[in-house]
Amino acid sequence: MNEVQLTLLFLGLFVILIMLIHNWIQLRKYNKNENKANKSSKKSEITDENDPLFNLANPIFEREKSLDPGSEGSASEHLIRENLPNGIFREIETVASITSKKIQEGTKNLFIERLSKITDARIYVRNGNEIWTTGEALDEFIRFDQILIVLLMASRKGVKTEVEIKGFQSLVGNIKDAVDGSLFWLANQDIAEESIELNKFRIEVDQSLFLKVIPKSDSSFQSGALLEFFDSPKITYSKNGFHELKNSTSEKNNICQLLSLSGKKLDINPDTFLQGILFKMDVPNTKNITYSFNEMIRVINLCKANLNGVLVDVKSNELNDEKISKIYVSLKTIEDKMIKKNIMPGSDAAKKIFS
Repeated sequence: MNEVQLTLLFLGLFVILIMLIHNWIQLRKYNKNENKANKSSKKSEITDENDPLFNLANPIFEREKSLDPGSEGSASEHLIRENLPNGIFREIETVASITSKKIQEGTKNLFIERLSKITDARIYVRNGNEIWTTGEALDEFIRFDQILIVLLMASRKGVKTEVEIKGFQSLVGNIKDAVDGSLFWLANQDIAEESIELNKFRIEVDQSLFLKVIPKSDSSFQSGALLEFFDSPKITYSKNGFHELKNSTSEKNNICQLLSLSGKKLDINPDTFLQGILFKMDVPNTKNITYSFNEMIRVINLCKANLNGVLVDVKSNELNDEKISKIYVSLKTIEDKMIKKNIMPGSDAAKKIFS
């Protein structure tokens, strides 16, 4: 081999040696990393702390939190909210809840006499998970550790006065102190503001509809036709002496009253001299307002046909289909407002505020 060939041979061996050393170094690094990975395999498992979905430092979702018994949304408060006695309506009433540290006996600490002087206020008590007690059932033997103090915020009597509100708030505070209890408000703690807003709503929707059927030509209706019309199964005679149009969707709620033109009760007999019939609907206290109105119009049309009458408004202007449609639209607006407020027309809540 000449000198050139020997030089090339040594260069080749040197390159091979360098490659072997490089591969050996890379292999050592790989083995070290693999050992570390094996030793920390438990740490690489997904836990609540390293799960990217529930990482508290940068949460995408949060796990449901358990209720703190002492917090505003405690389990005991939620239990009371879900087990309110019948007849409490948080949309229209303020509700204060007091939980006593010890079981109370008798009504001394409830200040019943003061409560009775506050219009539209009432109180409920119960012991543990027993049935709520109110009214005359509250006696000297009653045992309780939970109290609900309720106030209707507005009605047809009007909005609550500052004196009434302060009297109610003072009573709540006195009961809380007397039973050594904790207080939280289930609904409408800001009584003054909520009372004003509720009364504005009441005024907006508190309407009565008056429609009259009068004789088309004669001065009065014929007695025979009158008796036959009032004998209809759709017309009932109530306990308080009024003739009322039945609501086919609700036995408890009638659609309207049938009155004399002067607004008095009707006395239907063979000798009745009647110059017209007044149909009066108390709109917010009528269930399914627009449906009930359509039923009312159907009966009025039957009345017109049987008694040879004509439909007019309170000013004795004749009502055609166009005007009746406008009345329907107005009633639909009231119905929608009440539903949006979660005070259903004709419901027990509606009867409270529109009483």
